[in-house]
Amino acid sequence: MSLWLTLTRHDAAQIEELLEHPEGPSAGRERLRLAWNDVVFEDDEDGTAYPRVIEETSEVRRNWDALHVLLTGAESFDEDGELLTSAPAPARDVVMGGLVLAERGGNQGRLYNPLLLMPDQVRAVHSFLQGLDAPTLIACRGDLLRKATFYSFSTDIPQPDGTLRTESVVEDGSLAAGVDIVRGFYARAAAAGNAVIKEVS
Repeated sequence: MSLWLTLTRHDAAQIEELLEHPEGPSAGRERLRLAWNDVVFEDDEDGTAYPRVIEETSEVRRNWDALHVLLTGAESFDEDGELLTSAPAPARDVVMGGLVLAERGGNQGRLYNPLLLMPDQVRAVHSFLQGLDAPTLIACRGDLLRKATFYSFSTDIPQPDGTLRTESVVEDGSLAAGVDIVRGFYARAAAAGNAVIKEVS
């Protein structure tokens, strides 16, 4: 499995306009999903405002699962292969929480589908992350992180003698860097009153 987390932030009014569909909430979510997937930057012929991307980052890249485990304490996948989302908001909302914008009749899971956070949820995530002491949390959940077997927790680094040295996301500093990246992203989104759409794919 090789999945990356992408985060985008958008004008909340445009998101709300897309969600308000005469055929109901399901149709609104479908319209938003299609518009977001197409990355349309111009208004449609009927005047519908599509979700312009204000900022996008995929800098967390393959550390999304380590980040989710760190923030929530979740440590296993359910039978559908998704990370457990039983942790309370806003911790789960940083990576895996939010409204699923799934294709009607298709896979309804949290992997491979956009996840929407509206401004109030974004502000809650921002407050949670601002109050987080990442080094202390990493130290406290060190055993859990070491036991985890998700694909992104370690990298094999070739050595001059031809052997491989395994280095974890804790040892190489990329997990702590990931916390800083999402903290900054959500801070900017909260300050601007943006909605956030995430996708792990």
